[in-house]
Amino acid sequence: MPAVVRGGRRQAAPVSKASPRQTAPRGRGGRKVEAGKFALLGGVAMPNELTAWLGFLGAAGLMAVFLLTGGRAEALRAGVVNFTDARIASVGINLQNVRLQGVSDVAREDIRKAMQFQRGQPLALMDLKKVQADVESVGWVKSAVVRRQLPDQLIISVVERPRLAVWQYQNKTYVIDDTGEVIPEARSGNFLDLPLVVGQGANAASADILRLMQARPELMSRVWALVRVDTRRWDIRLKNNTIIKLPALDQDEALNRLDGLISQQRILDQGLAVIDLTDPNALVVKPFETAPAA
Repeated sequence: MPAVVRGGRRQAAPVSKASPRQTAPRGRGGRKVEAGKFALLGGVAMPNELTAWLGFLGAAGLMAVFLLTGGRAEALRAGVVNFTDARIASVGINLQNVRLQGVSDVAREDIRKAMQFQRGQPLALMDLKKVQADVESVGWVKSAVVRRQLPDQLIISVVERPRLAVWQYQNKTYVIDDTGEVIPEARSGNFLDLPLVVGQGANAASADILRLMQARPELMSRVWALVRVDTRRWDIRLKNNTIIKLPALDQDEALNRLDGLISQQRILDQGLAVIDLTDPNALVVKPFETAPAA
């Protein structure tokens, strides 16, 4: 019922003035939504980055439809790809840094040359399998793992092929790994500390003999080269020109015999040109005709 005031006149209820400021939109839980950080999609506040990704997914779906029509949509497909690249880059997901892990100084440059991508391209669209294949095509590399690290980094973890020896064959030298395979990018002149193996088949057979020799560091320090003979057995050539002939089989037993001769008779200091251990039941030695210069 309308209020009655003194004098019998009716008085309308007071009308409050509207505030000149507009009320900020509120999100879930009544919290204010900051302008500039959100967009409205169907009346619901959406983050700008999310709308960008929705746009990207929509564009990608459109591109897939047109791809099904064949080459007639090639120009449109290129436009959609460029659009999606730009949208991804616009939200900051573009490549800025590449970090190599497990890479030696000698291999770094060759691995970088194999990388078929550029700084600034969309990180999310990079084909990591292709990057991995490109890196693993380098001779230094045994295996590689490639992963993204947001916002802008690509991490490539590398396991290099171990450099086992320098292989000399037909007047050429190669660096080989522990399986006997040649590492094409490696220059043998840069690996003078590696043992030298010589002859046909020496690369494939070197891992076993080097394992036996490296268990005998004092003997190994005297070695100039390990020479493969008839693709069957080894000659150990020492720095003083002595040749130690090993059998085709039971090389470890022959080297154990040699260990005893070294410790008991100092056989390597006797001025011998040849120490023949090929017969397990006999020892054949041959002195130098003239003692070599020390």
